Amino acid sequence: MPLHLVPVRDRKLFRLVKHSVPVNLVKGRSLYTPGDPARDVFLVHTGFIRLVLPGMEKGAGDRTVSVAVPWELFGDEAFVGGHRRYGAVAGSTCTVFPLPKGKVLAGLKTAKKSLNAYLEGVERELHRLRHAQGGSGGPTASQRLAEVLLDLGVRCGDKTGRVIDLSVRFTHQVLADLAGAHRATATTLINDWLYDGVIGTKPNGCFQLLKPQELWALAGYDVKESTE
Repeated sequence: MPLHLVPVRDRKLFRLVKHSVPVNLVKGRSLYTPGDPARDVFLVHTGFIRLVLPGMEKGAGDRTVSVAVPWELFGDEAFVGGHRRYGAVAGSTCTVFPLPKGKVLAGLKTAKKSLNAYLEGVERELHRLRHAQGGSGGPTASQRLAEVLLDLGVRCGDKTGRVIDLSVRFTHQVLADLAGAHRATATTLINDWLYDGVIGTKPNGCFQLLKPQELWALAGYDVKESTE
């Protein structure tokens, strides 16, 4: 589960980053595949990583089940040994730092704020994954996609007034996978929200959350409660 690393708060963990040798990846390059030995955890420096599983249909490509954005740790399956459950693929040109699992785990154990942030991140990710399942009586594709955008706004967004600019460019397919929706459905919703001015795009292709309150409502939350 991704954990956002804050240098001021996580000095012990940040020292590990400064002594790590960076790994540069081009978009689509695999960092590891399901079943590889879980020796290290990783930190994203630039770009983003897609955590993937094989497609559910025969001949289908991999599907994104989560993403790790700048200054987030991933690959924490290494904490318990065995094998990594997910594969990790560069979602864009990116740089990651491999970190020794034992030292990262020791750092988390002695940094209460970091450990709490990690556990909160696990809970948020489980909540999103449960919603992404959809199904009868569950959240609609529109609700799930709105929630995905809001989550990314918290994790890699820059806020100016009420507008949130995402610092990472995500494709419609990645957003669809995260929301547990078909690509065509996600594209239709995104185009509708662009037309309505709920979201926008910057010249670099990154999304903007122009009206976060409306996204909260679209996600099925009480707007007053979510923005307090």
